Amino acid sequence: MARGWLVAILLGALLAWGPLWAAGSGDVNGDGHFDEQDLAVIDAYLAGTVLLADEQIQAADGDGDGRVSQADRDLLEQRLKELAVGHAPGRIQAESANSGVVLDRATGKPLAGVEIALPDEGVTVRTDSQGRFQLPGATKGKILTVRAANYAPQATAAPGGEGGFRLELERLSPRLVVLDDSLHHLGDDKYGYGSANYREFRLRAEGPRLERTFYLDALPEPMRLRVGSIIGLDTAHSVAMGQSALSQFAGSRPDGLRIYLNGRPLQKIYLNGDNLTVRLPPALLRRGANVLRLETHPLQLPGEADDELARVVRLYGLVNYDDIEFAHLLLIDDSAGGRHIRVQGEILPTAVGP
Repeated sequence: MARGWLVAILLGALLAWGPLWAAGSGDVNGDGHFDEQDLAVIDAYLAGTVLLADEQIQAADGDGDGRVSQADRDLLEQRLKELAVGHAPGRIQAESANSGVVLDRATGKPLAGVEIALPDEGVTVRTDSQGRFQLPGATKGKILTVRAANYAPQATAAPGGEGGFRLELERLSPRLVVLDDSLHHLGDDKYGYGSANYREFRLRAEGPRLERTFYLDALPEPMRLRVGSIIGLDTAHSVAMGQSALSQFAGSRPDGLRIYLNGRPLQKIYLNGDNLTVRLPPALLRRGANVLRLETHPLQLPGEADDELARVVRLYGLVNYDDIEFAHLLLIDDSAGGRHIRVQGEILPTAVGP
């Protein structure tokens, strides 16, 4: 009887809020921050000079295997380094974390009139004659987009530190083509406390999947897909790296943003980040129309297949998709001779100028 009540309570929570939320990992000393002091506590534990409480072990368990080892310490140190440099392609010292400069990657010259936006906030500014910009306010973890005519768009998760941005744009060419130039929210709007970047979402979910079509005028050769920036992924990997605080998924089977090419599974992305590249193998490419599909994954609590809650979820057909946001899809032609790539529909680049 007690088990039945538990299922009812959990099912109600699932319907109302999506998955159950829990504290994150990395903050071993419990001061609300993840920093060098936490690594020092782990070092002392590994040296045998201190003991850790259960919740501290959970926070320090970077790989989710239920114990604290040197491997966990290394994972958390890597995460700390990533936090220190942020997700931006580069940084400069400027007036604040909301300032920066945009340059031509090939020439190093500043670019004027470039559109800098926080689409979730409806905020847009343009660079001045020196390529400089100042946002009225940026939130750490939000996706910042950069667009200019004749250049490939760029996206990054806005940092919240002292430094500003140093953003370098690549010129478009037959080998570098824009497949999608927008910010998208995939999922079902079921997210809450502890989910990666849950505070940053403002767009309504457009469903769990997105498809884009492109055309090749020559026989398939190696190509790559570049995703500008992704936030919101809740996976065992993102929990281990401290990107998501949903520690109850630490033991779940690996899953993530699923990428399909012409109906065939291609790759899964497990971690949030910028400039994520996926190889498009010639064996799956076609001369003519090619369909690329990105699909967010259903969240599943770890447990046995015969778990009573899992049976109830299956019985009523309940699915809770992971909510994510991503910006910009680019196609990169790695072939020796190059070929013509066409995209279905028209991608309108941002006009340079006021």
